[in-house]
Amino acid sequence: MKLYYLRKVLGVAYLSSRWIRVQPMWLIQTFLVTIGFFVILYMWGGRYGVANFLVGAIIASMWAQGVNIVAQDIAWYRMMRLYDMFVATELTPSAFVLGVFVSSIAFVSAEFAAYLPIALAFDGLKYLVLSVAIGLGELAVSLLLGLAIALRVSVATNVSAVTNPIASILQILPPVFYPAAMLPAAARYAAMACPTAAAAEIVRQVAGIGAAVPIWIPIASLAAWLVTGFALSSKYMRWGLG
Repeated sequence: MKLYYLRKVLGVAYLSSRWIRVQPMWLIQTFLVTIGFFVILYMWGGRYGVANFLVGAIIASMWAQGVNIVAQDIAWYRMMRLYDMFVATELTPSAFVLGVFVSSIAFVSAEFAAYLPIALAFDGLKYLVLSVAIGLGELAVSLLLGLAIALRVSVATNVSAVTNPIASILQILPPVFYPAAMLPAAARYAAMACPTAAAAEIVRQVAGIGAAVPIWIPIASLAAWLVTGFALSSKYMRWGLG
């Protein structure tokens, strides 16, 4: 039964990743943008900047993965009526979403091709591992929200107009690539309402880079976002004739 489920997930992933053969420049662009952010933060803060780059880049990447990339894939399927085709098969909702997510890992692979040598060269493997581990909670939030948005927006072609700003603003504006400790005291607490900032703050505290607020605040924020994500995705996910 588990093997059958895995075959469903991989089948969706295969169909969803065919673009790699005809549009590999997207992966090259992703790699080069990652290197560009590294250069900026290294020039700004040396090894401290590299530590913040690894935390920020991985947290930002995992956020965009669900709320933008996966959401836009599902919107594309809706627009091309492929979503209806998937619903009509023996696929379960979880197998469909997981398959689309697995296909989007190509972008993460391109980014990690840059992260890993940087982490090894600057003794930052700890930051990379912790960012991935703690970022899984944030990734779940982004997947659930991305799914809710992709299925809630009535006109599928408008999904990117919603997800692009959500992805970009919550990656760049809150303290993700920079520590929350640089903000005024009141702003630090307000920033923890952002799931990206909350995840980045948890990583920084666990890694010993610094603390801006008590750690229970970003943990509570991320937990609240998870509950919200589950509620929204459950509300808007419709599968089959129901």
